[in-house]
Amino acid sequence: MHPSLKRCAFAAAATLLLFLGTDAGAAETKGVGTQQAADKNSPVATAKPNSLATNAVAPHTATIGMYLFDLRNLNTATGTFTCDFWIWSQSQDGANVISDLQFINAERVVWYVEGKPDAKGLNCYKRRGTGTFRTHWALAEYPFDTQKLLITMEYSLRDSSKLILQPDTTNSGISDKNMPPDWKLTCFSIKPENVAFASNLGDPNLQAGHGDFSRLIATVDIARSNPAEFWGLTSTAYVAAILMLFSFFMDAELAGTRYALLGAAFLATVLSLKTTVSGLGEFGTRADQIHFIVIGFIFGALVCTLILNTLFHRKVDPHKIRIYSAFAALAFFVAFVLSNIILLRHHAVL
Repeated sequence: MHPSLKRCAFAAAATLLLFLGTDAGAAETKGVGTQQAADKNSPVATAKPNSLATNAVAPHTATIGMYLFDLRNLNTATGTFTCDFWIWSQSQDGANVISDLQFINAERVVWYVEGKPDAKGLNCYKRRGTGTFRTHWALAEYPFDTQKLLITMEYSLRDSSKLILQPDTTNSGISDKNMPPDWKLTCFSIKPENVAFASNLGDPNLQAGHGDFSRLIATVDIARSNPAEFWGLTSTAYVAAILMLFSFFMDAELAGTRYALLGAAFLATVLSLKTTVSGLGEFGTRADQIHFIVIGFIFGALVCTLILNTLFHRKVDPHKIRIYSAFAALAFFVAFVLSNIILLRHHAVL
């Protein structure tokens, strides 16, 4: 080949190789850039840790136990009761929980002793005290009533997102010794509860308008059955009922005497009812209902007396009037007995 042609061929080949190399480098660079862009836009690359999951801290738990004894001073007039108790706490938190525990329904609490048992891995505290607590007395069935005596405890220094109270159900309880007269222990329980307030209670870290705190409620169920107390409260009313029945066997012409007898029975029943209500501080008990029944029958007897006296003035045969009066007495007696049986059917009054 001519030397000039060889030089031209070599020059063309070098130019082609240079061109191909430049395109390959550009393609490689573009590919790397594209991969980096893809990596940058991929979900894996852009995923950020969930700050809530990372920062969320489980609340501490404190186990609280309570043992009651010497239940006394059950006062229905003031709505209170008194008892001695041991209370203790176990937690992995360093705080002495029971020292800051609030007794929500306490009139007063007096502490005697405090101790700190040694336990590996746990912070344990215990206290012994005496408390007087408010409770609601349900006296509709008095003196055959059942009551729930409550002791409500709350830890208010930290909300339930930081501390939760758990009951020590295994060791908590109440001694059935030295129970008040006429009362019998039926059940004891201690259960957790959360209470929410429509306020953050001045804590800006809480949700707006929401404060949630952990509580424990100890409940003592007791029952009473006191027939002697029942007869003491209702004896006057039953005597008045007997006088009411006796009035039916008086002659119709003695209407004034019958009215006086029924008036005396009514007055005695009302005074007895007033004494019962003022003594208990409660209106509408089972004993009160007996008084209401007697008062109702006395009014019925007054109406019958008025009718019989009208018949007498209309010259109806006195013998027939006595028969009518006897039948009325029998009807009143049966109705009075049935009403008492219905009212007292679930109670042993004898």
